[in-house]
Amino acid sequence: MQLIVISSPTDVPNEHEIINSLFEEGLEMFQLHKPTFSKEEIKQFVQQIPFKYHNRISLHSDFPKFHSLKELEEHKEKYEYAFLSPIFDGISKVGYKSNFDLQDLKNSPLLRRGVGGEALIALGGIDEDKIEICSEVGFAGVAVLGAIWKNSSPVEKYKSLKAKCQKKDLVF
Repeated sequence: MQLIVISSPTDVPNEHEIINSLFEEGLEMFQLHKPTFSKEEIKQFVQQIPFKYHNRISLHSDFPKFHSLKELEEHKEKYEYAFLSPIFDGISKVGYKSNFDLQDLKNSPLLRRGVGGEALIALGGIDEDKIEICSEVGFAGVAVLGAIWKNSSPVEKYKSLKAKCQKKDLVF
């Protein structure tokens, strides 16, 4: 199961050190989400990450985020992957409540085939205890934000999440 880490939208102490450590631990996909940053600030931010990891960084705004199955069904553009959120109540956004019925998601042919061939990634409230559920529902992967950035040990949290995702790869 794919694991995507999304940056904190706000500054975090030692953020670049943490991001570089996540890459050193094998992070394959990092979504840069700094909505208040200018293009120049984004460029400066990325330059603080070793060049060898730049091919693993994408801008969060480059990928669609759907909030309902109806919206997903109406989607016509093609992307490598798309987010469906919030699957669970948010960790980083207080009051960000899920409106999804997991059984409806599991029964939806959209989840199994995606739209336009892209993989669907679960976003919102994802933590270790939710990874197996997301796999059973049919998601290709999970994206985490609050689980990492609200944790006192983000790198250790990442390792735990990664292990859980790898376990799901072996089972299915």
